[in-house]
Amino acid sequence: MKNQNTSSAFTHNDVVDIRFIFKVWLRWIWILIPLILIGLFFGYRDLKNFRPHYEAKIVIANNEGKTRQTSEISQILFAFSNSESGLSPKLSRLKLVLESPFLAERLQEKYNLLPQVFSESWDTKSGEWMIPSGKDFERSESRRAFFKQPKWTEPDIESLAGFISGSIEFEDTDLGFIEVIFAHKDKNKAKEYLEMIYFEADSLIREKDQLYVNERLKYLLKKLNVEKRVDQRQILITLLKEEQNRVMLLDSSEPYAAKIIEPVYVSRTPTAPNIRFMFGVPIIISIFFGFMILTLYALFIIESPNRR
Repeated sequence: MKNQNTSSAFTHNDVVDIRFIFKVWLRWIWILIPLILIGLFFGYRDLKNFRPHYEAKIVIANNEGKTRQTSEISQILFAFSNSESGLSPKLSRLKLVLESPFLAERLQEKYNLLPQVFSESWDTKSGEWMIPSGKDFERSESRRAFFKQPKWTEPDIESLAGFISGSIEFEDTDLGFIEVIFAHKDKNKAKEYLEMIYFEADSLIREKDQLYVNERLKYLLKKLNVEKRVDQRQILITLLKEEQNRVMLLDSSEPYAAKIIEPVYVSRTPTAPNIRFMFGVPIIISIFFGFMILTLYALFIIESPNRR
């Protein structure tokens, strides 16, 4: 009998009083008002900081139709060359190259983009970079110094690469294609930069593959000259034909890294803020946070010895 009473006591203590939690909610519901106001403040801040921009887009598709025969030939070549390196899928390489400092350096050498991209810090008269000034800049530099962050420096290749990677993105379409999107506040610049960056990256990948294929051709020819076995020579001849076909494709004037489904175009109107998202998400988070605090407070009271 004693054990039953003890068990009942434990069970009673372990039960959460839902009615008491609801009473706490109703009593302290007013605490949600300042939390909602805080959420509205964050939404207003995001709305105030929103900067509309135009989106230039180009729709592409995977241009790498890898057949079973090509795959087998690549495996055979791997066995001959004993190399662990190989070409990654073109589309993945395109994404990588578009965000690489190597492409940014190439663009800077050909088009001198740094003064254009960071024009607010460039003095056209003196041809030198201007150090920003003002209270906002001084406060920013003070915060950077306090948190051991690097201070302001003149824009360089890494800055240009960061601008490109921050402005460009890839989105999958419902039809299975990929949209390459470049965002900029100026409509004409959005289109100009996307065309310049995309086709320069495509050209860079083509040049790299041309060097790679030429090296493979040299290797296969060298191997063919010394190979005496008939069966191995036949394999090498097949590989040579495959590489010669690749050379022909590389010499084509068509885009190389990906097939262009739709050429570059720019949205007619700039982007607009998503009001529901900007204000709705902070408000929902504030309400959730408020109820969580009230629930924890109610559980604390329930578990307190004085209430027991």
